[in-house]
Amino acid sequence: MKVWHGLAWRTAIASVALGILATLAAASISFRKAAELSAHHTVQLLADTTFETQADACRASAGGWTYTSPQGMQVVAFDAARVLAPSGTATENSGPDPKLVERLLAGEPKPLTFYFPRLDGHAWGGALLMRVADVGPCSLLEFRWPLLIDRMDELRWMLLAAVTFTSLAAALSTAVVIGPLLRRLRRLHQTAGRLGGPAYVPAEDAVPDELGDLARVLDSTHVRVVSDARHIEARKHALERFLADVAHDLKTPIASLQLALEQATAASRDELSGLLVRGIEDTVYLTALVDNLRLACQLGEGVDPLAGEPRAELGMVVERVVARLGLLARRKELSVDASHPDDSVWVRCNATMLEQAVGNLVHNAITHGDPGGHVVALLERVSPERFRLTVLDDGPGLPPEDLERLGERLFRAGEARQRDPRGSGLGVAIVRELCRKTGLTLTFHRNEPRGLKVVIEGPCATAES
Repeated sequence: MKVWHGLAWRTAIASVALGILATLAAASISFRKAAELSAHHTVQLLADTTFETQADACRASAGGWTYTSPQGMQVVAFDAARVLAPSGTATENSGPDPKLVERLLAGEPKPLTFYFPRLDGHAWGGALLMRVADVGPCSLLEFRWPLLIDRMDELRWMLLAAVTFTSLAAALSTAVVIGPLLRRLRRLHQTAGRLGGPAYVPAEDAVPDELGDLARVLDSTHVRVVSDARHIEARKHALERFLADVAHDLKTPIASLQLALEQATAASRDELSGLLVRGIEDTVYLTALVDNLRLACQLGEGVDPLAGEPRAELGMVVERVVARLGLLARRKELSVDASHPDDSVWVRCNATMLEQAVGNLVHNAITHGDPGGHVVALLERVSPERFRLTVLDDGPGLPPEDLERLGERLFRAGEARQRDPRGSGLGVAIVRELCRKTGLTLTFHRNEPRGLKVVIEGPCATAES
C-alpha cells in the first residue's frame, strides 16, 4: 500500500475519480435534457398526426380511448373534468400518472417523467401528460413510450467510452502538470535537507510562482544561516580567547598578591611596609586589569566607541588620569606631570573608553620607569583642527625591532617581562584597537636619549552644545 503514500498517485487517482464523476454527472444531465426535448417534440408530432386521423374515434369513445402507434408509443385519452376535479374518480391504475396530474395542477403545462424499470417496476420508459381541451373524453392525453432496449447497449458503450477517455485525459493531464511540480518539490526537499551545510546547492528556481518563491527563500535563508553560524563560531573563538587571556592575565598578579600576604604574616616590622606596598601595587594592577578586560570585551563584541556621536574633552581626561595615578608614581619614586592647552580640546570618542586608553599609556610608563624617573603626558594642538597627545618616559625604552609589535595581544618585550612579570600587553592592545575604531593614529618611538614616546594624533571635534 506504499503507492497510496505518493503525492503523484494520490493526485492522479483523485483527478481520475473527479473526471469520472464529472463525466457521469454531465452525461446524466445532458441525456435527461436531450430526452426531455426529444420527448416533447415527438409527443407534439404524434399528437398532431394522431388527431388528424383519430380525433373522431377519440371523441366517440365515451368509456376511454387508447391508441398505439407503429413505433410502440401509446396515447391514452381522459376526461380532464373528471380526472382534474377535486373529486375525480380516476385511480392510479385506471387514470394517468398521479404525479404528473399533481404537476399539471401545479401549473406545469406538459409534465414529463422517465421511468426506471429496475427501480420502480414500470413497463414504460416514460410518460408525458398534456391537456388539449377543458372538457370532453379527449381533453386530457397521456403519452407513453416503451423502453429503448435496443439503444441501451449503445448508450452504455458511449458512456464507457466517455468515462475511459476522461480517465485517460485526467491521468495524462496529471502527469503533464503534476510531474514537473513533483520534480521541483523533490529538488527543494534535497536543497532544504542541506540547508546551512557545506553540501548545499542553490535551488535556483527562476519560475515566478510559489515554488520559485520558496526556492529563493531557501537560498536567502542558507546565506543567513551560514553567516549566523560563522558569527557564532567567531564569537565562540573570541570567548575562548577572552577566557584564556583572563586566566593568563590574572594568574601572575594574584599569585604575587598571595605571596606578599603570606610573607607579610611572618615578616618583621621593617619588611612589612615593603610587602604591603607590593600588595597595594598588585591590587591597583588587578583593578586596571579588570577595567581593561571589560573594555576589551566590549570592543571585541563590536561596541562602537563613536555610537551616539560622543565627545570628550581630552585635557580634562589627561588631568584625571595623572591625578589618579600620582600615588602609584610616588610609590615607584617617579614624578608624573601633565600639560595641555588653556582652551578645550574635544575629541570624538566615548569618554570612558578614551580615559581608560590614556590611563593605560600613563600606567605602562609608570610601571616600567626607573626610580627617580619622569613621566609626562603632553597634549597640544598641531593645528586648529588637529591635536597630538604624547606620553613620554625616561625608562629603559624598547629596541627598534619591538616597537612595531607593540599593541599586539599577548606581546611583551623581553625587558618589560624582566622588570615586571605581570601583564600581557592587553593595555596597549586596547589603545591600538580604540584608535583604529575612532580614526586616530597611534605610533611608538624611542625617546632619546632613553625611554619611550607614544603619540596619539587625530582631528578635533566641535565642543558640546
